[in-house]
Amino acid sequence: MKNFSLKVFTGIIIMAFLFLCHNESADAARITKTLDENTRIMPYGVVVTTWDNIPKFKKGTAVTLNEYGEVFEGILAADVSLPYETGISRDSLKPTGYTPMPFYVFSNTTTTTTNRVLTFKSGTKITFNDKGEVSKGTLNSSNQSIALNQSTYIQVSEGEVSFHKNGMLATCTLANDSYLRPIGWSKILTENYTNNSACPGFVEFKARKPIVLNEKGEVVKGTLNKDTKLLSPVGIKVYEAETTVELDDEGIVGNALKVPTV
Repeated sequence: MKNFSLKVFTGIIIMAFLFLCHNESADAARITKTLDENTRIMPYGVVVTTWDNIPKFKKGTAVTLNEYGEVFEGILAADVSLPYETGISRDSLKPTGYTPMPFYVFSNTTTTTTNRVLTFKSGTKITFNDKGEVSKGTLNSSNQSIALNQSTYIQVSEGEVSFHKNGMLATCTLANDSYLRPIGWSKILTENYTNNSACPGFVEFKARKPIVLNEKGEVVKGTLNKDTKLLSPVGIKVYEAETTVELDDEGIVGNALKVPTV
C-alpha cells in the first residue's frame, strides 16, 4: 500500500510539472529575427484561423518569436483584422485534453463579448498577448467599435490602441464626442448637471483626441469637450472646453493644459 501511494504521489508530481512547464511556455526565451521576405507568422495561442487572418510581417524588419516560431511582436506588411484582448486569463481557460507537445485545446469557461475584432494598419508595430490577441497596435481606419463590456461599445478613430490585461481599453483616440466617467466621478456626481441633463458623474470628452482609461474604464487623461467641473487641489473648479486634463488616483486634476486654437 505504501509503495502504491508513493507511485501515485510521484505520478501527480510529474503531471503537475508537465502542466506547469506548458503554461510557462509563453514566457520562455524569446527570439528576435529579421525577415528576408514578407512573411505570414502565426501568433502564439491561436487555435484556428483563416489564411487572410494570419498576420503578414514586413521584409527587413525584426519580429519577436517564441521557441516554437510563434510571433509576439512585429511590423505589419499588410492591413489585417485580428481579435483584441479579451481579458480572460490563462487560469480561466479549462484544459480539455493533453499531449506532450506544447499545445492545448481549451474550452472557455467565461462568457465574453463576441466579435472582438479590429483592423490594424500596415507598416505599424503590433503586439500580441499569450492567447494570440492584440494587446497593442495601430488601427487603419476611423469608427471602429471596441467592447467595454457585454453591452457597451466605444467608437474609436484611427491611431494607436492598447489594452489592459483584464480586457479593458487602455488608450485610443475617440471617434465621437463621448461621455465617460473620470476617476473620482462619485465626488462630482451632480456637479455637471444642467436644466435638461442629469448624467451622474459623466463628463463629455472631445472627439479626435487621445484618451487614457484605467482598468475599470474610468478616464485618467482626456480632452474636455465643454466647460466642466472637476476636482482640483483646492476643491471643485471649472476647466474650460478643449483643456486636456490628467487625474490622479483620487480624481484630482494634477495637470491641465489648454492648447490655443490656431
